[in-house]
This record gives sequence, structure tokens and C-alpha cells, in this order.
Amino acid sequence: MKHINALLIKFMMIAVALEVILMLVTDLSFGAILYIALAVTLIAYVIGDLLILPASNNTVATIADAGLALVTIFMFNYVFRGAYISFADALLAAAVLGVGEWIFHKYVARAVFPERQ
Repeated sequence: MKHINALLIKFMMIAVALEVILMLVTDLSFGAILYIALAVTLIAYVIGDLLILPASNNTVATIADAGLALVTIFMFNYVFRGAYISFADALLAAAVLGVGEWIFHKYVARAVFPERQ
């Protein structure tokens, strides 16, 4: 249950941030941005939060999550026909998500992996 709560919190954080940022700088639809948010959430949770965070520290996991977000967001140029996400737009979104991830990792360390503190 603790992973489901963490996933829901992470998805809500990412979805809100991406909706605000990508809605302002791109012409993507609300639904398309939600697909991107879902992909970023799942990939970053598995790789960044479950694999990298327990094996390293918050800084390394945050950089990894921001990097994964950048690549995932930018790769959606190849998924959505006719939509364009510039590298600068993806970088801006990833930087904002990185700030959120820094805070989220503190929650994960406390609520999901309390035995490692």
C-alpha cells in the first residue's frame, strides 16, 4: 500500500507540474500531457525511486529522475504526430520536476523505506 500511495503522490505532482508548464509552452492537449506524466511517473518511480535512491542518496536519485524526465518528455515528440516539444521546453519541465523530486525523495525515504534511515 505504501508504494501505491507514493505512486499516486508522485503522479499528482508530475501531472500538475507538466500540465502547467507544457500547457504554457506547447500546443499539447490535456490528455497528451497526462500520458507523458504517467510515463514519467512509472519510469522515474521504478528506476529513480526503487533502484537508485536506496542504493545511493537523494542528490543522485534527483539528478537521475530529472534526466529520465528530460529524455521521456523529449521522446514523446516521436509518439505524438504533429506535436512538438522543444529540448528547452523539456529541459524546463525536467528542472521543475527535479525540485519536486528532491522533496518527494524525502517522503519516500521516510514512508516507503523507513528501515534505511
